[in-house]
Amino acid sequence: LDHNGLKTPYSLSWQFQVDRELTRRLLFRFGYEQRETHNDFLVEAFAGPNNTGTLLLASSGRQRYREFQWTVRYQLSERSNFFASYVRSRATGDLNSFDALFGNFPNPVIRPNERSRLPYDAPNRFLFWGMIALPWKLRASPVLDVRNGFPFSVVDSELNFVGPRNRAGRFPTFASLDLQLTRGFAIPFLGKKYQTQIGIKVFNVTNHFNPRDFQANIFSPNFGGFSNGIGRRFRGKFEIAF
Repeated sequence: LDHNGLKTPYSLSWQFQVDRELTRRLLFRFGYEQRETHNDFLVEAFAGPNNTGTLLLASSGRQRYREFQWTVRYQLSERSNFFASYVRSRATGDLNSFDALFGNFPNPVIRPNERSRLPYDAPNRFLFWGMIALPWKLRASPVLDVRNGFPFSVVDSELNFVGPRNRAGRFPTFASLDLQLTRGFAIPFLGKKYQTQIGIKVFNVTNHFNPRDFQANIFSPNFGGFSNGIGRRFRGKFEIAF
């Protein structure tokens, strides 16, 4: 790796938000956030004559993330609240960042850098969550997350990118309804009472197919197929406050 003339990477971020209480129970919030990274480390295959297997490390990478957020909160009672938010965002940057290539892959295939959508770009996201007080000291905490799928690229049999990177399409829409149901107990021990929370968590209640892998090789008989989704899962919960 040629490390001459490298600069120190740095990030700049700023945000603002405005809250407006529309009624005693209803609150509206608008926010904007922007993050920029400069001098990010990039890895390129050296293009000089008679050079094979040589990599060039440069500090010319840039990344930018911007989002607009609209949120409402409705207070049903003292112990029950509902929240809903919509986020419109965009994430772009150089794709040959050092962390992305050498942090996730033991033997990465280095292709020419491109500036495009970042792997976590999801322009539209809707999030609903709440805390609901139920009889018998029960509390339900649902979370519904719906967003665009992340972008992907397609490659040939030699892992050369076909077309612009991260512009071949997106994963299917991600949708997951999670639910936590808990009950509080006071457990006496050595003359004291300790507050505990015992319950159950259910992830992806509807068992929606949310794939994590995509067959991107255009010469594969399974090209275009999505796989490795996580179905419905159950977890126990136990917390104690000392």
